[in-house]
Amino acid sequence: MVQVVTEEASAEARGRRSPDETALLVTIALAALHLIDHVLRADGGGWRLVHEAALFGLAALIPLRRLPRIRLALAALILVVLQVTHMFAETPDDQYGTWAHGVSPLLDALGTPNLLGIAQPAVGVVSVAVSMLLSAAVALTLVLFARELGRTVRAAATALLVLVLAADAVYLWAVASTNRSEVARAIAWQDSDVLDYQRLPSRTVHRRPPAVPLPRALEQELTVTASGGRRDLGDFLRSTGTTAFVAVKGDTIRAERYFNGYRHDSAVASFSTAKPFVSTLVGVALAEGRITSVDDPVTRYLPELAGRDPGFARVTLRQLLTMSSGLAQQDPYYSLDLRAAALRDSRIAEPPGRRFDYNNINTVLLGLVLERVTGGPVSAYLEDKVWGPLGMEADAAWSIDSDASGLEQMQAGLSGRAVDFAKLGLLYLHKGAWRGRQLLPRAWVEDSTRADTTTDPAAEFQYNWWMRPDLSGDYWSRGNHGQWVYVSPAHDVVLVRYGVEDGYDDWPAVLADLARRL
Repeated sequence: MVQVVTEEASAEARGRRSPDETALLVTIALAALHLIDHVLRADGGGWRLVHEAALFGLAALIPLRRLPRIRLALAALILVVLQVTHMFAETPDDQYGTWAHGVSPLLDALGTPNLLGIAQPAVGVVSVAVSMLLSAAVALTLVLFARELGRTVRAAATALLVLVLAADAVYLWAVASTNRSEVARAIAWQDSDVLDYQRLPSRTVHRRPPAVPLPRALEQELTVTASGGRRDLGDFLRSTGTTAFVAVKGDTIRAERYFNGYRHDSAVASFSTAKPFVSTLVGVALAEGRITSVDDPVTRYLPELAGRDPGFARVTLRQLLTMSSGLAQQDPYYSLDLRAAALRDSRIAEPPGRRFDYNNINTVLLGLVLERVTGGPVSAYLEDKVWGPLGMEADAAWSIDSDASGLEQMQAGLSGRAVDFAKLGLLYLHKGAWRGRQLLPRAWVEDSTRADTTTDPAAEFQYNWWMRPDLSGDYWSRGNHGQWVYVSPAHDVVLVRYGVEDGYDDWPAVLADLARRL
């Protein structure tokens, strides 16, 4: 203690700053740069006022030389807040994305452009480097402050510095390893969100010229019943985190709205609204004789399952379609090898056919069946049998598990324009017919959307379509974070809603009400 004070006094006597004061000034400069970066990104990222508080908090440490314990505690608090913010609220991936792509990827500021109007990956690298250096500098300053408070406190502060540097190193490894490690994906990307399709590798589903845009009618003023009252449709959609909304009646677009930086030509992430495309392809393969019957055991097409567990011979394609297979819960969302997840890791938890249990591995297995019977990628089959014939406006992208494996994320990975997703609803609305061609057997559409329990245990779910008996035959597909394709045959209406979050707890009631009013 005496030695440290003597060194600082000596430094002051020679007109030089002590090491802790020098480190603090460098840290303040980095905090100022980070604050400027935050302002220029213009996305409101992180916790409100965190960056301003960090800058002024660090500056406030300068006059606290004679209160070393308080100074140490405040520095530790600033470090913890910065680290938590950059791990969960404003990740380096988000910072980089705003500069690299020109617009914010943060879910509450999607599409917000940075104030410089540039899209420069190099600036994104600098932004991330400044934030990481700031955290390391605060930790180093903390260690220097701790010199005055004894060996134990100094050791604890040093350990904190090592921990911060290790956390930054692990994050950098994760960002660089997302195509090689499922753990890296979980660290770098954390929970799923609607921009995952931009992070994952993908395979293009090409449109087939000429595109056939849906005709448009003059848009009318619309209201919806929600939260116990009537609300303007636009206000309701904006308040619920909606990105895209399309209303089609009689094959004519009656309303089309976009929010959060999205436009007509923006791609939306499907999540589980991709599942009806998979079941549609099963129906096509059945009509072409590639699949003999939905009551075939899955082992007829994936015989290696029986070699691992003979019980798989009792699991049928119908049970995979209706989520009544009895398989153990499994959601390999960030898997780099979906084939291995389905063929090696899936297991039977209970006798098939007894109980409805929504489980993503069912759809992965159906995709593997399609790959086997068609001899090529499922995305190519979709392009040939559905996406092309429907005259979609734009190409779609189907995320794959990894470049090495190359299997489509059957359960969630299709992305494309909202108006093109509406056409799948129209195909079902027209009982599988499209512009004079029967693309999908009428019987398949009826089996997919009929609420009954004669062949499976759940009336509310059939071949990857949901339904509710009290909604007059309406049915829908829904995906994580609030993605909906809603079909109302009684009113000749298809409604599409995509968003960054659910935003409302009873979308079927809202969409049913809107279908009646169009």
